[in-house]
Amino acid sequence: MKKIFSIFLFIFFFTPNVYSIDLTIYEGEEYWEKVNTLNWINGPASINHKDQGTIKINSDQSALVGEDARQIMYWINGIEFNIDVFVQDLALGGYTDYSFDNSGYVKLDDWKDVNADKFLKELQSGMEEGNKQRKAKGFDTITSIKWFREPTLNKEKNTVSYATDVTFSDNSHAINAALLILGRYGYAEATVVSSIEDFNLRGNQILDSVILNYDFVEQKKYTNFTTGDKVAAAGIGGLLAASLGVKAFKAGGIAALLLILKKAWFILLIPFIFVWGFIKRLFSKNN
Repeated sequence: MKKIFSIFLFIFFFTPNVYSIDLTIYEGEEYWEKVNTLNWINGPASINHKDQGTIKINSDQSALVGEDARQIMYWINGIEFNIDVFVQDLALGGYTDYSFDNSGYVKLDDWKDVNADKFLKELQSGMEEGNKQRKAKGFDTITSIKWFREPTLNKEKNTVSYATDVTFSDNSHAINAALLILGRYGYAEATVVSSIEDFNLRGNQILDSVILNYDFVEQKKYTNFTTGDKVAAAGIGGLLAASLGVKAFKAGGIAALLLILKKAWFILLIPFIFVWGFIKRLFSKNN
């Protein structure tokens, strides 16, 4: 078993990135010149997401797709993330990124086993290792993590949402919120990065708008599941654990663990590393 586990580690952590992005760190005006060369899509517009659904953006938003989306995420975070779409929001003063996983239809049976307190304790216990990674990149370290919104399952909309309040060593705060939007053949994951001030004012509105602006193709909606369709190995509880990057979930078994390893977020601890003024400058410069 130990040997098999080592093989899994190799596959998920050391598989070469199939996408080609610029890993150069630019500064000053040269940086902004590079940002402006990306293929920005200005709203209002409708963006195809992996032929599974569409993402609507309004007149206050601009988007990047594919390699351009992964490029801006690297320049913001200093770390590569395999996302599909990046949406910047002037009104929000933050951004939302989207990815899709075609793991199959996700069952809801194991939601009863979700323990928000246990998940949070594991996130907190991983801060030391995560801060080593952040410090090496020259970013502020994390001093505390708490729930802003505990994981919530909405069976009517077939979504799970949660938000964490992250405090940094410079005493600044940021909200890391995520939505898992379930479909017939997999799920879309949308992560929202915002200031705590914006989230205090209209956090529910922000999350609701992400759900409202994402629309699966009719035959690929969660409600159109048919016997014989592929069913995901991990249920919604295991999927939530993977989204958070924690291992404290037994019901998902090895399937949930592999999801976590694939994302590797529990090592980095909070994937979106940014300086808030930097983000706001990005929006003002691009618009």
